[in-house]
Amino acid sequence: MSAIGAQHITIGIAGHIDHGKTALTKALSGVDTDTLKEEKERGITIEPGIAPFYLGDGIQSVIIDVPGHERFIRQMIAGSAGIDIVILVIAADEGIMPQTVEHLEILQFLGITDLVCAVSKADKVNDEWKSLLLEEIEEMMKSFSFLNHSVHFVDSFSGTGLEELKKELLGMTDNVTAKNVCGPFRLPIDHSFTVAGQGTVVRGTILEGSASVGDTLQMEPGGDLVKIRQLQIHNRQVDYALAGQRAALNVTGIKHEDVKRGHVLFSPGEYQVTDTLDIMLLLTKNHKKIKQRQLIKFYIGTTEIMGKIVFFDRNESTEKAGAAYCQVRLVHPVIAKRGDRFILRRPSPEETIGGGEVIDPNGGKYRFGEETVAFLKEKKEGAPEEWIIRHLQSHHLLHVDEMAKLTGIPAVLPGHLQRLLAEKHIVEVSSEQYALSESVSEIKSRIVEEAARFHQQYPLREGLDKAELLQRLKGYPALLIEFVLKELLHEAALRQNQNLIAQINFQPEIPNQWKVRYQQLEQRMFQQGIESDPFDQLYEQAGMPKGMRLDILSYMRRTGQAVQAGGDRLIHRKALNFHIKTLKENCAPSFSIQEAKTALKVSRKFLIPFLELLDQLGYTERAGDQRRWNKA
Repeated sequence: MSAIGAQHITIGIAGHIDHGKTALTKALSGVDTDTLKEEKERGITIEPGIAPFYLGDGIQSVIIDVPGHERFIRQMIAGSAGIDIVILVIAADEGIMPQTVEHLEILQFLGITDLVCAVSKADKVNDEWKSLLLEEIEEMMKSFSFLNHSVHFVDSFSGTGLEELKKELLGMTDNVTAKNVCGPFRLPIDHSFTVAGQGTVVRGTILEGSASVGDTLQMEPGGDLVKIRQLQIHNRQVDYALAGQRAALNVTGIKHEDVKRGHVLFSPGEYQVTDTLDIMLLLTKNHKKIKQRQLIKFYIGTTEIMGKIVFFDRNESTEKAGAAYCQVRLVHPVIAKRGDRFILRRPSPEETIGGGEVIDPNGGKYRFGEETVAFLKEKKEGAPEEWIIRHLQSHHLLHVDEMAKLTGIPAVLPGHLQRLLAEKHIVEVSSEQYALSESVSEIKSRIVEEAARFHQQYPLREGLDKAELLQRLKGYPALLIEFVLKELLHEAALRQNQNLIAQINFQPEIPNQWKVRYQQLEQRMFQQGIESDPFDQLYEQAGMPKGMRLDILSYMRRTGQAVQAGGDRLIHRKALNFHIKTLKENCAPSFSIQEAKTALKVSRKFLIPFLELLDQLGYTERAGDQRRWNKA
């Protein structure tokens, strides 16, 4: 079967030191995973060892031998990243050890559901001892929630029970959830080294997606872009690697010294770095008290980082039983997504506190109280469509790439979006940018209300300037407001004249309470003709409100009821027409200033601005000392 069609299985083998994990790995796979000189000398596994393991046709499997000594718990957690099935090794001659229980707790917190208990060195004990040990193991397993577990007595040197163990592992592969090979690529690095003439090589289990030779990937922390030069799976050079596979990537663009365990390689721009994560925390049964904002070690993927735990419904971990919906705030950002598993440990003395699941990698600032706990619980238990809706409620408008990062479901996101579109819960505002339908309706109402409020406040203005509208709705993205505005214009709920927005039936008019005084202002302007007093003086004499002066002035000019006649004077349109008529009746088609003065009987102080106004309006055209009429 091809790599694309094959099932990729990662089997972790864990247990207490000297219980025979490495020997069992070698017996099953034929590979000695104790490769470090220090491991050979001390007889213990320090780094996770990797062994290709033939389990059956169509299955590409690998065994990871994770460290058992308590000082190497960090490496054990790192080695557990991406594990599908666990073989828990318990030596028949020593039985269950405290380290055994801690390993089980860690594996359970990491979300591993399928486990085989391999009782090693079985040839060293009699049947009665085996029976007692089996009872102890079954009693221990009652404290855990592994969906599938079984016990096999094996001996790595004689081969006792190995075939039965292999059959059990093969059967468990049916329960392993298929990996997401279509989404963005992500690989937590557990080992980096350099090869002479080749450069930097990084290694880890691909959690999701796929990568090919020549691909460019991003590395965090640091944000460096690297290019895949070569790929290897089980010491075999390949063109591509898929989720679930252990892979070694020869990359360019970064030095070996700058890559550490805990770094992550991923598709550029597909994941966010974060230092505040909302989490669901399950605590170990015998943990010591954890106080509010206590310093902890946070393990996710292959990353170990210091941080603080923040509770919202308690001040100590022992106050309430069950899951704690809380938050971790880290000293440095990490790569994480919704659903990722983590472990918390106490820095000193070192012990496992608990573990659980990331609810939201982009945690916010919340108040202490049950409301926040209920909110986090709702976020945890909601369906993918609910996560999308919740993020759109807080962000109003999201591109599909942003949504993929926030929800952590990039591969299946398009299907959920299509369902939400079909059910009219969301709308596509522009290419791959979405908003809630209720947000669109809410903004529609706001815009109509703002237009009505503006008309009431400024009844003489043509409409609300679009820039001011955007300012009034500054809590919403401008692109979303533009989209909603276009819909309102299409629905004929509003009209737009250049940048001015108005209700469809609105017409500027003088408020009823000022109509009489406005008519008095008009009458005085008409009576004074081209010899009118300054507008401000006439306005004050009419007793009009000061706050409306500029609006009245603009209204009269815009509607043509008056025209500017130089300086601060206005001429009423009726007066203008009257003087034009008088001038035409008493002057030839071409006339001088003196002839105009005689006809209109006004001083040069008012005449010159008037004649210049006629030129400006196109009624006349000046030629030397004469003017001639352009309009009939």
